[in-house]
Amino acid sequence: MKKLCILLALIVPVTLFSAPKYPFPQNVKYPYGIQPSSINSDVLQSFYQKWLQSYYEESGDRARIKFDTPSFTVSEGIGYGMLIMVYMDNATNNTQAKFDKLWKYYNSFLNNNGLMHWKINGFSNVASDGRNAATDAEVDVAVALIEAYKQWGDEKYLNDAKAIVQKIYQFEVNANGYLKPGDSWDTKKNPSYFSTAALELFKKVGSQDWDRVKNNSYNLLKKCANATTGLVPDWCGEDGSPQGSYYYDATRTPWRIGWGYVWYGHSEAKSFCSKLASWITTKTGGKASAIIDGYELDGRNKGQGPTSAFVGAFACAGLVDATHQEWLDSTYAFQVSLINKDESYFNSTLKLIYLLLLSGNMPDFWTTQPQPEKFTCTVTVQPQASGTVTISPSGTSFKSGTEITLTAKGTQNYKFVNWNGDINGTDSVKKITITKNLNVSAVFEQRTAVYNNSLHNSNSKIPSISTAMFNDNQSIYVNLPQAGDVKVGIFDLAGKTIVNTQNTFQPAGTSFIRVDRALPYGTYLVKLESDFGSITEELNVNKSW
Repeated sequence: MKKLCILLALIVPVTLFSAPKYPFPQNVKYPYGIQPSSINSDVLQSFYQKWLQSYYEESGDRARIKFDTPSFTVSEGIGYGMLIMVYMDNATNNTQAKFDKLWKYYNSFLNNNGLMHWKINGFSNVASDGRNAATDAEVDVAVALIEAYKQWGDEKYLNDAKAIVQKIYQFEVNANGYLKPGDSWDTKKNPSYFSTAALELFKKVGSQDWDRVKNNSYNLLKKCANATTGLVPDWCGEDGSPQGSYYYDATRTPWRIGWGYVWYGHSEAKSFCSKLASWITTKTGGKASAIIDGYELDGRNKGQGPTSAFVGAFACAGLVDATHQEWLDSTYAFQVSLINKDESYFNSTLKLIYLLLLSGNMPDFWTTQPQPEKFTCTVTVQPQASGTVTISPSGTSFKSGTEITLTAKGTQNYKFVNWNGDINGTDSVKKITITKNLNVSAVFEQRTAVYNNSLHNSNSKIPSISTAMFNDNQSIYVNLPQAGDVKVGIFDLAGKTIVNTQNTFQPAGTSFIRVDRALPYGTYLVKLESDFGSITEELNVNKSW
């Protein structure tokens, strides 16, 4: 019984993770709107790694996103982090485990309504000023869970999504059908919480009246927006009365609403974003670098200079119509240029999320066809210039599951030996199925004949030649079982005659035949004919005779 207990103690639960059905980069064309003319997803991958190193922190089976004060985490950051993980997953990033740890963190600090307190001390407890929920966090977490179900196929994500969507409607939507700022208060509204793409998506998993909430959100945006600029305040009353300026809360609104347009084509979203894009284009003279981080609602300057939270949001406003293509291209390029700028948690995290949406890497997986992940096959030749490798079908990037054929061929002086790296073998033609990134080397060696002592013996019954000694005194060494006439010919690899010697009488044993012609670098065939038989060997000339 003791032995049985010991064996059972060694059984450790293992969490299995699924390959993503929509690996990054998705690079999709959304159903509605436009995209930047030139997109490079590599810079997004690079920035993701930088962001991850700066803000993502694990402790056991939980993970958090560090706030501007790194010892704190806000629920908004958990929502952002979960969105990032669901869209950045691929064989390199492996984000599903990170997603699960962020979700575990969210569930570690729930209030009585089953929603996360909005501000937490590290991994320990709720901050004194951080009790109860913030609606924007729940909205983003719910979207991330809904998309996670499609990305990884685990129904647990769908069930969790249904539960939190129900709680949002119960505790963060008021009796009039408006999104509250949190579950414990409702004295004003935050337009940047109106994620109309999310409200439309919630209809797929819940039976609540999300159309009413969505329509109220658009109506309130129209009420609180400045009639000339289209700018909305950080906060407003339910009647649309503005409270504050277009500052660090409000700046997220064009992203939220642009997102609603590219996913679902909401006409209200197009009108809202197009007005903002037209105003900011005129305000800045079309120069993205002239954007500043804050405006009064009438368009007067409030901020100091460009930050990612503002630049990327105004870029998202341009997604809705081709008339804003030049503006979109300018702001997208400028946002990319800010990747190397050290910014706050808020700016850096929004920068990553904005770039996901702008680049076609934030689609609704419920309406997008899965795409196989792509992998690279990088081939090198050792030593350099010793041979070539052709890939069929041609290319360096292939969809997962693609069968490719590698064919190695040596140059005139080299022959293929073997494959090294992620594949092996000695066949010069190699078929492989792509399931990951591959680094492969084709190894070649110079063509040289091996001197076989058993053949170069006067007692041998057949003639032989030594190609190991060809560069010595312009002579070909032969070995005969007994004296007789010998003729030697030298040919190129195509069979063309280079040198033909006359029949000469040679003694038994080893002797040499002088060749009165210089041979350039290359590989040749040497044929010996005698009364006792014939033999052909390769000749590798490493220096001119």
